[in-house]
Amino acid sequence: MSASAAASKSKSGGRPATRLHYASFESRVAAGALDVLVMFIIASMLVTIGSLIVLISSDFERIEPSNTALATFWVFVGCIPPALLLYFFIGLAWKGQTVGASVMQLMVIRSDGRPLGVLGSAARVIGQLVYVLIIAAGILGAYAFRESTAIAAAAVAAAFILASLGFLWAAFDRHRRTLHDRIAGTIVVRLV
Repeated sequence: MSASAAASKSKSGGRPATRLHYASFESRVAAGALDVLVMFIIASMLVTIGSLIVLISSDFERIEPSNTALATFWVFVGCIPPALLLYFFIGLAWKGQTVGASVMQLMVIRSDGRPLGVLGSAARVIGQLVYVLIIAAGILGAYAFRESTAIAAAAVAAAFILASLGFLWAAFDRHRRTLHDRIAGTIVVRLV
């Protein structure tokens, strides 16, 4: 069911009819840039905590750090991808917004106008992982064809172009949906 059909259906239902204002491509890019900044801060904090543990273990570089401290550092580094996924999942499940979306006054909802909830948030995060899979396939292709620099570069370039097209789709879609919006069945609206 489309968002406009949901809005017209709500005229006859219990909820008052509301007109959805789809988020502009530019506001989505700005929100995404702010989210990248937040992700950088999260990753930096985890690396900094792990580095401090190694630094203290080495008595501020006077002795070799313990193996436990080095292992702890790598555990913190390994926690970066799950922490970033949790950032999106918790924000979207809780309020339908990440920090960037909140600053730009945007909200992610289901295509039928209902809030995302836990399952909708999980679907959206899984949809966003498609870009990671596309780029990983390009990197694996580059590795497989590492004997030829041109083919390896073409594999990586093709992967980045495909991933970029998934985001750029929002600039031309009537409802401003990206590839991961279509996968998850979500839309991004402007809070009025």
